[in-house]
Amino acid sequence: SARSFREERRIDLRLGHRVLAIRPEAHRVEGEAGGERFELGYDRLLIATGARATRPPIPGLEELLGRGAYTLKTLEDGRALRAALAARPRRALIVGGGYIGLEASEGLRAQGLEVTIVEALPELLPFLSAGLRARALEELARAGVQVRAGTALRGLARAGSAIRAETSAGPLEAELVLVATGVRPSSELAAAAGLALGAGGAIAVDDELRTSAPDIYAAGDCADARHGVSGERVYVPLALRANRSGKLAGGNLLGGHAKAPPVMGTAVFKLHGLELARTGLSETEARAAGLDAAAVEITTGSRAHYYPGGGKLSLWLQAERGSQRLLGAAIVGPEGAAHRIDTVVAALHGRFTVDELHELDLAYAPPFGPAWSPLLTAASQLSGALRRQDAAPRAAQTLR
Repeated sequence: SARSFREERRIDLRLGHRVLAIRPEAHRVEGEAGGERFELGYDRLLIATGARATRPPIPGLEELLGRGAYTLKTLEDGRALRAALAARPRRALIVGGGYIGLEASEGLRAQGLEVTIVEALPELLPFLSAGLRARALEELARAGVQVRAGTALRGLARAGSAIRAETSAGPLEAELVLVATGVRPSSELAAAAGLALGAGGAIAVDDELRTSAPDIYAAGDCADARHGVSGERVYVPLALRANRSGKLAGGNLLGGHAKAPPVMGTAVFKLHGLELARTGLSETEARAAGLDAAAVEITTGSRAHYYPGGGKLSLWLQAERGSQRLLGAAIVGPEGAAHRIDTVVAALHGRFTVDELHELDLAYAPPFGPAWSPLLTAASQLSGALRRQDAAPRAAQTLR
């Protein structure tokens, strides 16, 4: 509560107060509370306005929001969606094939709904290699989720108890529509104050989370970050970066000079019976960064071949030609993907080469993987590819 913040933490938390303008030259903010205007001065200011779910300009969407069409970002969004499910809809249409849309497909299928995902991009999960992407699509098909990639949503309209969706591939009908087309930074207040914006329209910050205005900092999903592999500014609205930057910015407001570590774009999510994990640069991102890269893709067991259970683990690993510096990885499998990716994250932070990754003394026991970890096997394969005269990426292999 606001009272506990004031009494236990000595933080003057003011609920119901909306800041409407920042005046950097005067070191003041202006706003409204309960119909009354207020003004506050500051020595240092932290902007932590977060991000919000995007609402694309689809004809008919605004009229249906909360009445058959929903976003999923806040607790209020979740409560509204749960209330809609209580009416026992039969069909769900998910607009957008990103993390939220794909994870939501599992929850909706568990509620017994028929689920169709519509994605405007030509393919789902573009950061995955072709082989890993195929496994994800096979899992969606196995779970009974229909996927329509390369399909644009052109309009929504009420059709009796259902909603009719007009798409570039023809009409679809559903009782529930979930709009999961990503998030955008809530940076309008900063932009109106003249602060520079960076990647993805987020507030541009330096490594100490300072904005372009004196004595103003920004942290969380409203601010950009530096990528640890490419060195470029990026917008990565994920939980760890948001929490860490908020903590560091708070210390810097009080005179500290802590630097926020770079992000690697690390992400993991559950897709029905699979774990999907990625970090670093994808093939497309490496090319966009001007890096000359090679990659390998392998499939091996998630456990020792004689140990019961488990399944196949697919791993994609990428490195820069010449320097052999690791650039990124992705892992897909029924188990073992989520935590193996952290080893690659550590290697990326340490600017490991492929051979240095191969030299790691990784843990082994039959219930958790083969004696040669899939990471070590992939590193060996990639090292060989890099050493060949043409250093061409090798075809995917299935290892026994």
